[in-house]
Amino acid sequence: MHPTRLLPLAVAATALLVSSCGTPEEATDPGSSPTPSASSPATPKSQPEPSRPPSSEKPVRGLVSAGGAAEGDLEKTATPLPDAAAIKAYAATLGTSLQDSFTTEATRLLAHVPSGQRLHAQTVYDGCEAPDPATITASTSGADVVLRVTPPKTTKIQCLVAERSVALLSVDQPVG
Repeated sequence: MHPTRLLPLAVAATALLVSSCGTPEEATDPGSSPTPSASSPATPKSQPEPSRPPSSEKPVRGLVSAGGAAEGDLEKTATPLPDAAAIKAYAATLGTSLQDSFTTEATRLLAHVPSGQRLHAQTVYDGCEAPDPATITASTSGADVVLRVTPPKTTKIQCLVAERSVALLSVDQPVG
């Protein structure tokens, strides 16, 4: 291409960049950019519409696995985790290699549990590979919540120490 044909393109590109970046004063003066003030109110967390039932919100889910943590039998029912104290108490029942990662993930998920739901945890799988968290499902057995997970497809991987997987899922709270 001839250089004179490139000149209009270069001018247009420069104009686009300058217009999207603000004024030259804003670019050189860091004090001119808006900063949040301590007195400005925090943006409220969006709440579901009152007419929307809580069950229409997607649950939060997670899975934590660690090698060497497969001690004892898998749990038959899930444990509700309504707060940080419950998370800490449940973590204490897990193998040492799972405790920190479980506490971190459960605390992170607890902050995102939709209104009308409660976070639950249950040991769901022992094996060489962790299951996919997207396969975690919940059912009820009387007043108990039971979490299930689809085991990973069988592979030829052999492990010396099995991993224990703990499923985390928010479930609708019964009204009553």
